[in-house]
Amino acid sequence: MDQAGPETIAQVDTFTQQARRRAKTERTAVEWAIDELGSEITIQGIDVDPLLKKAEQSRESLPDRHRRAYDAMAETFDVDRDIYEVYVFAYPELCGALSNDGSEGGGDGCANVLVEPSIATSDASRPDAPATGPLVLKNRDITGRGLRPKSIIEQPPIDDYYGFLSVDSCGTVSIFKGVNDRGLVVANTNIDREQDDVDRELQIRNGTIVRRILEECATVTEARTLLESIPTWRLMGQTLFLADEDDGMILEIDPIAEETAVEAGSVATRTNHFVLSESPTTESSTARLNRLSSLLDDADRIGRDELWRFARDHVNGPGDDSICRHPEPETDEPNGFGQLTTASSAVFEGGSPEIEVTIGNPCTADRVRCSLGGEVPSDLRTGRQWLDRR
Repeated sequence: MDQAGPETIAQVDTFTQQARRRAKTERTAVEWAIDELGSEITIQGIDVDPLLKKAEQSRESLPDRHRRAYDAMAETFDVDRDIYEVYVFAYPELCGALSNDGSEGGGDGCANVLVEPSIATSDASRPDAPATGPLVLKNRDITGRGLRPKSIIEQPPIDDYYGFLSVDSCGTVSIFKGVNDRGLVVANTNIDREQDDVDRELQIRNGTIVRRILEECATVTEARTLLESIPTWRLMGQTLFLADEDDGMILEIDPIAEETAVEAGSVATRTNHFVLSESPTTESSTARLNRLSSLLDDADRIGRDELWRFARDHVNGPGDDSICRHPEPETDEPNGFGQLTTASSAVFEGGSPEIEVTIGNPCTADRVRCSLGGEVPSDLRTGRQWLDRR
């Protein structure tokens, strides 16, 4: 599947067909990652049974169409099924078990910015096409970056569900940011806040709700209606960035307080703690939020180039406290099981079904722009670029 030139994808009729096609496309990257994880698990003597139980419970929380997609991918890959299931549904917990510092893994990662058109500059690469919708930046930080390949993920419209475009982890069913064919942008940051007494089978994971919004909603208003239809205690803590051609806002979703706080302003940013309400925070989250706020305060107008400059920022680092996060000296390279580092960055524009993306740290990776339904370089679809840069 690793052809040299760009390629488009054809229409499919079912989520199962889409998942099988995607699995065949990403096979090399996923099978390599699962084999490497299996070796690490064996070397360290990790008991995967508790992790597998959590993974099985999370799988049960999926909508039927996502569960069918997972099953189709699992049947396509030639890998250890148990390790693959943990890779898909309990990867942070697995990273915690494999880390050399006794950390518990987790999701204190990502840094996002929302910019309304009123202060956004035009697209320098397209001077005849000024920004018409809000701009959204997302730096995606993950644990275990070394064994979590990234690729461009494109799903065409299926039945009554919208198609979407994203950059996320190969071989998984969760999506943490993207834009759909109606131009609705969704991106999240994780907040360490959830109901402890909610069964994992009932708890809707962040990557599931983001994907559902992309598939089911055409506007910010429809996204809010979908969220309001779900009891907040079933969700997990996160900030959700929503943007369409006309509107942009941030939602702070608190499942413990069972409340959702809303911020709709000309420019806003979040890392991994709430700003409008109470939540746990960390030194890294505070440092990154303060730095982003300073960058935004110093900018008169903000466009794509400024957002990419923010994404590459190394103040307080480069390391765990910088916006562009790099491994600290004591991190267990090359896999980085014990620390979150930046695995991809993306800039979206509300109303435009395109993504401008870097795979890997944005300070070293080249920016590529892809359109839903358009040609995408093969090495970005397959995860080959990620493997080659590792």
